[in-house]
Amino acid sequence: MNGKFSENDKIKCLLWCDRHCCLCGEACGTNIEIAHISPKGESDSGNIDNAIPLCFDCHSEIGRYNEDHPKGNKYKPLELKTRREQIYDKYTNHLVPTIYFNITQDLPQGQKRNLPDVGIVVTHQGDSIPVRFSVAVQVFLGSKDLGLVNLSQYNGESLWNLNPHFGVSGHFPLPPEVVESTERLELRVSVTVIDQYGRPHKLLPLGWIYMKDRNSWYLEPIGNEPISGCGL
Repeated sequence: MNGKFSENDKIKCLLWCDRHCCLCGEACGTNIEIAHISPKGESDSGNIDNAIPLCFDCHSEIGRYNEDHPKGNKYKPLELKTRREQIYDKYTNHLVPTIYFNITQDLPQGQKRNLPDVGIVVTHQGDSIPVRFSVAVQVFLGSKDLGLVNLSQYNGESLWNLNPHFGVSGHFPLPPEVVESTERLELRVSVTVIDQYGRPHKLLPLGWIYMKDRNSWYLEPIGNEPISGCGL
């Protein structure tokens, strides 16, 4: 592998930053380069996650640090990726509509699903352009992590289309052991929105706790995940 970025990935990077340098934030026009965060030639160096759009001056700056005579603070990969995501967010967040998602046992005419069958609703609540999305549902029973739901539509592998003011309703089976168990049953749901430029926007995960006596769920926000990918 030669470590080169594909033309498709280069175009994505330029669209995501609107041709602004991801270090100084300046508009570059044609004076912009897709630089490598980790050196070219290393394993997966040609992956889009290793790419950062930079102006000529900033591209030169990130490679200028002398390890043998350290002075100041080197631009490290984690900081470069975090700064890059700030610029990407600035120029793509307007492409992400308000998305509503919910776990429910409710059916039309007042009827309800019964475990192990569980329903989910995802709705595009905006007037903006269409998006695609993926859903990953993780199952916890007591202290046991039962893993992701074993269907491609609900383990993050499949992409769904979502038009403005349009909702998708679906359902999936949980492992059979949850039906008779008296332990705490929690579903942790992660939704990722893919904008029209192909950039993923991960929404914060939410948790739903099952109430066996009501055959219903209540929302429990999850606060143990970092907001950004850097984990700072």
